[in-house]
Amino acid sequence: MKQTQEEIGSSIPYICGGTPRDKYLKRVNEIADLDITTGDGTVDYLSQEFELRLRKTYNVTRKTMSDGHSTIFIGNLKVDFSSNFMVPNIDSYLARLRIHDPSNMQREMFSRDFTCNSLLLDFNLKDVRDPTHMGFKDLDKKIIRTCLPPEVTLTSNRNRVVRAIYLACKLGFHVDDSIIKFVVKNPEVIKISTDKVMIEKLNDAFQRDPDRASFLLTKMNLWNYIPITEKVHPYYMKHVKGNIDVK
Repeated sequence: MKQTQEEIGSSIPYICGGTPRDKYLKRVNEIADLDITTGDGTVDYLSQEFELRLRKTYNVTRKTMSDGHSTIFIGNLKVDFSSNFMVPNIDSYLARLRIHDPSNMQREMFSRDFTCNSLLLDFNLKDVRDPTHMGFKDLDKKIIRTCLPPEVTLTSNRNRVVRAIYLACKLGFHVDDSIIKFVVKNPEVIKISTDKVMIEKLNDAFQRDPDRASFLLTKMNLWNYIPITEKVHPYYMKHVKGNIDVK
């Protein structure tokens, strides 16, 4: 991919998302997917050209997803190329953080869901960067925290509330109080997610750490807003027995 980037003159690509996080935590095992960004629109051009070069040797498939990002499937490996999503009015939020004239990469990284997922890994597979200057600190503290205020981050894109629970269970992290306070006041925000995604992520969360998942659902006042699946049901019943006001 780096060779492709140099040949076509696109912006420099970085690995983003979960891989840099896991690299920093020294917990990289099997990698099933990679997220790639260049911080600008050239990422789609890179995706197209990279697929053409791979096709000469490998059986690959490239698809454009509903949100505009593209994915290349290489055997069991999935490579996602960023949609360059940016929170509406991102510059005004960054100005409040005293970040003036931000780069597109800064805009994109601050628009991501949580600080633990806002890191970048160079293609030398060694150097991890922290564009928000919050990622390393929060990983060290084992905290799931939004890059921008929760009322902005959790409502600007789907699935972020349920992902906070899932990631906390996956990583053994705590969820920051600012997230919990916002969700307690606005529990319906979890329903921005589809039932399909909620079921998938909550089942995974309960598979990994059921006590933590149950605790977070109780603390966030979410039991009445989620699908009660077979995995979730025993913990839901425990909650009902301890809370007579649950409908």
